[in-house]
Amino acid sequence: MDLSLYVDAWAESADRTLALLDAVVDDAWELPTGCPGWRVRDVVAHLAALESELAGTGRGGPAQGRVDGGEFTSAYTEAGVRERDDAMPRELVDELREAVEVRKKALASLPDDPSAAAGVTPGGIGWSNETLLRNRMVDMFVHEQDLRGAVGAPGGYDGRAGALVVGSFLTALPYVLAKRLKAEPGTELDVELTGGVRRSVWVEVGDGGRGRLHDGTSPQPTARVSMAAETFLMLVSGREALHPLSVTWTGDSSLVGDLLAEIAVTP
Repeated sequence: MDLSLYVDAWAESADRTLALLDAVVDDAWELPTGCPGWRVRDVVAHLAALESELAGTGRGGPAQGRVDGGEFTSAYTEAGVRERDDAMPRELVDELREAVEVRKKALASLPDDPSAAAGVTPGGIGWSNETLLRNRMVDMFVHEQDLRGAVGAPGGYDGRAGALVVGSFLTALPYVLAKRLKAEPGTELDVELTGGVRRSVWVEVGDGGRGRLHDGTSPQPTARVSMAAETFLMLVSGREALHPLSVTWTGDSSLVGDLLAEIAVTP
């Protein structure tokens, strides 16, 4: 993958997030978001913590709750938020803006080797350059959507970030179908996304129990599911629905029910 695609999408989402926050009124900072347990200000504090840690600006990353092996612990993620409980909302926005601008300048020269270990990572987690930049794009965009949902400002899917992040989450479907649901070999699932990002894909489970993702539609799907890309993102990122969701399907309803119950792939 061209690392500039991740960087450009991250920067696009960061700019949109900051523009959105500049327009947030005072009483909106305490509104709940779809990210379980977090208010608007908590989401902004989280973004400020991660970007400041990478940029070496502001308060930096959390002093406690480091990562565990190759995964973030909930303590690490929460620590960055709680260490900013004394900050005013506009201070959080300013901290995030400063970190984003520093990161943009640093990323004007991209790493030569996408697979090499990244020099600075959140909590010192052992990520490659590609993994770091992809994950920052995904995290920024998903939290942009958390904020948009909370303050009633939908959008953000008409640029690079929406298409790349949705596409990234679609690649998790073979794992969900084959490994989590342990669907029988020969199972084929059509997924149609509408709304801000339009995609049609299908997932098949092969004889060895391995899932594979294809573009287009299956000639004989076991089930077919259709939803807006916005709904897909909420489900796959484990968000709580702040508004009614619409999912339609045909075929094996048990398979669809199991899929919707197990589709979340982020904490």
